[in-house]
Amino acid sequence: MNILFRCDGFVEIGMGHVVRCLALADHLEKNDDYFNIQFAMRQSVLGISKVKEKYQVLESNEKDFNYKEWLTDCIEKTKTNVLIMDMRDGLTRKELKSIKKKTGIEVITIDDPEEKRLEADLAFYPPVPQLKNMSWEGFKGELHIGWEYVILRKEFLKQYLKPKNTIPNVLISMGGTDEENMTEFVVNSLNQVNKKFKAIIIVGAGYPYLKQLEKYLKEVQYAFELHQNPKNIALVMSQVDFAIISFGQTAYELVSLNIPALYFCLTKDHEESAQLFNKERIGESLGFYFDIKYHNTVETVTNLLKEKEIIGEMSHRLQSINISNLDLITQFIIRDNIYV
Repeated sequence: MNILFRCDGFVEIGMGHVVRCLALADHLEKNDDYFNIQFAMRQSVLGISKVKEKYQVLESNEKDFNYKEWLTDCIEKTKTNVLIMDMRDGLTRKELKSIKKKTGIEVITIDDPEEKRLEADLAFYPPVPQLKNMSWEGFKGELHIGWEYVILRKEFLKQYLKPKNTIPNVLISMGGTDEENMTEFVVNSLNQVNKKFKAIIIVGAGYPYLKQLEKYLKEVQYAFELHQNPKNIALVMSQVDFAIISFGQTAYELVSLNIPALYFCLTKDHEESAQLFNKERIGESLGFYFDIKYHNTVETVTNLLKEKEIIGEMSHRLQSINISNLDLITQFIIRDNIYV
């Protein structure tokens, strides 16, 4: 079976879509006699370089670019049977319908709020609240919603020994690129917290403010560790008591590690998704990043450090969530394409 992944990863959108697709591709590749996997990517040097470490990438020529024609050409060149889309890129429902009709492909979408989702044969979503407000009129595929359909890297599906930290360890992780430099905002906010703790700071390979951050960290009053693109990020994250993060893929990765978090949201969609974590009482959204004030962050972190039982209760609730069943997702893909 020939599978084509469509995703991108660059500073403006982060690396979450690429990370998620690579995790699913790696799991599918376990059936290496059955799956032939390639990627189609646009204008995403950071993402393309990451994917090229293992898979072939069909890159776009942006001069006189026509998205529908390019994607159709990629599908035909690779003789694709299944197109897996993890990209919010404005492709219309009408365009995707036309591509399906011309090429005969099956389409799988991952956590897609755009109208093209209605042409999917399989659609996978975490149990986020905004799904109930979406129109599914005309949708003829299969809709799968649940924690088990969250796609995580294999290192987040392992068990890690939790240390007994003498002082609370607080993770700061704002994604693979952090264009808005939320990391420095949080680092600065925590400098005003009048409680003992240690900050575990993770920045991605695409973080553009590293030298500036290193200089600023020389002046902070708390203990810290700084990691850039650690090899086993799950192991590093597993050592903390709670986290302050940019909402996105990292929020689901922390669920797998039973670590509660405070979320900064960069989009309306993320704000709505974060309400699931509020409702389940496994984390707390601080709201839209550009509306968050220093004193709100300081106050919330101080309260968590003071009321440690709240963190314990959140962690306990997280243990009941069974997240990311890649075997199940793979079964659905194989089942629908058994005769390909």
